Amino acid sequence: MHHKSSWRKERNLPAKPINFVFHGGSGSSREEIREAISYGAIKMNIDTDTQWAAWNGILSFYKANEAYLQGQLGNPEGPDVPNKNTTTHVFGYVKMEESMSKRLEQSFEDLNCVDVFIIHKNRLKMKPHFVSAVFNST
Repeated sequence: MHHKSSWRKERNLPAKPINFVFHGGSGSSREEIREAISYGAIKMNIDTDTQWAAWNGILSFYKANEAYLQGQLGNPEGPDVPNKNTTTHVFGYVKMEESMSKRLEQSFEDLNCVDVFIIHKNRLKMKPHFVSAVFNST
């Protein structure tokens, strides 16, 4: 972890900045986000965006496989055909993670923080209740 002064120096930031947080940014356009950055915002909470992205991943999986997700047995292939393998509920979680990863990438692009922090896809977890992005304001 960097000492505060070296972190600020690396990013060419003033020693005693006024830091703004962009509250209520969910659903904002890229232009609105960039405008907030130009006014000095250095943080935007993206929890609502990632929650909706998670839900959209699960929902799209459900809609695509609805006929196979009504019970352990029975689907368009026959009343006694088991529903497992590619339609198991675990794949819904995979779609959720894919959707969230895509939304995070969009947020990082919107917030000018691509390649500022490295998050490995296989280490992204749903555990944090509150997700924020601190971004490069230059």
